[in-house]
Amino acid sequence: MRFLLLLVLALIAYGSLYPFDFVMRPDAMAEVVALFAAPSLQMQRGDLVGNLLLFVPYGFLVALAARSGRRPGPAYLLHAAAGMLVAVGVQVVQIWLPSRVPALGDAVINAGGMALGFVLGQLALRLRPSLADARHVAALVPLGLMLAWLAYQWFPLVPTLDWQNVKNALKPLLLTPRLDPVRILITAVAWAAFFKLWDLLATGQRSALLQALTGIAILCAKVLILGAGISASNVIGLGLALVALPWLHHARALPALVVAILLSAFLAGLQPFTPSSTPGSFAWVPFTGMLEGSMATNLANLLEKTFLYGAAILFMQRHGARALPAAIAVALCLATIEAAQLFLPGRTAESTDPVLALLLGVVMAQLSRRR
Repeated sequence: MRFLLLLVLALIAYGSLYPFDFVMRPDAMAEVVALFAAPSLQMQRGDLVGNLLLFVPYGFLVALAARSGRRPGPAYLLHAAAGMLVAVGVQVVQIWLPSRVPALGDAVINAGGMALGFVLGQLALRLRPSLADARHVAALVPLGLMLAWLAYQWFPLVPTLDWQNVKNALKPLLLTPRLDPVRILITAVAWAAFFKLWDLLATGQRSALLQALTGIAILCAKVLILGAGISASNVIGLGLALVALPWLHHARALPALVVAILLSAFLAGLQPFTPSSTPGSFAWVPFTGMLEGSMATNLANLLEKTFLYGAAILFMQRHGARALPAAIAVALCLATIEAAQLFLPGRTAESTDPVLALLLGVVMAQLSRRR
């Protein structure tokens, strides 16, 4: 757990200090004083959601790590202090980053995200007390992946009861239906992986009817999420996964799902299938594309990729492979896609996806050692 907590904090610091273009500033100390003397709490909705979700995984792990120790009370305070130290520290360091705008309000929202993750961790412990036992901590993987898919479906996680939002959410389905075969395949495979993760987490207690109703409820609830929408591809993809539910309960579904996930990744990564003779550039710094542009869109894409790549690694692991070799295999497939994107116009080849798969493999390997 200490390894996971440190890894999460390291990733938070990495994302918060990117692109590392530090410059010396003669008025830096005055900026530090102003940061604490006049804190700004105003931010855009995308930044608010991003800062909130940034520390949710850390708070979730704090709840589990402290409960598994001998003295949970002091452990809570120690881990919370470490999280706040990083949250405030990165804001101070951002003063030396011209591309960043430091604000103490970001650290306040980070604290809220840490508290939200802590509450979710406590709820998970109530529903599954064995998560506090190191021998069963590997159950965190399917649970975390399922939560990532749920967060992707309901992104940006801002509920609303506005009737106009409901109508806007249904317009792509009723007024302008558009069928995207690749998106239908990805959605169907993702929902099938979600239901298979449910089977792995339930340890034999399966209910196809409950799974089907849950999937339909998650999709329908998108009309109550600010800015979310339901497309024809979403409906058809879920329908195909529901048709495959009886087959998904069998163990032979694991290798088939791995192949389907990698196939969908190849199809999505190689669109529009019109190669160019002139190669493009390659971004070697991990998460370059996700840390630039729209943070809301990038975060949604990160949630979907984390779910799909993590599910592929876990299914390979449950089929007999070790976590790290499985992650390396997935990373090699993703690296092949990135190499092909060098010759695809409009695509940006980068190291993010292979690195993300390797990070997921490292986490799963650590949890497997503690199982």
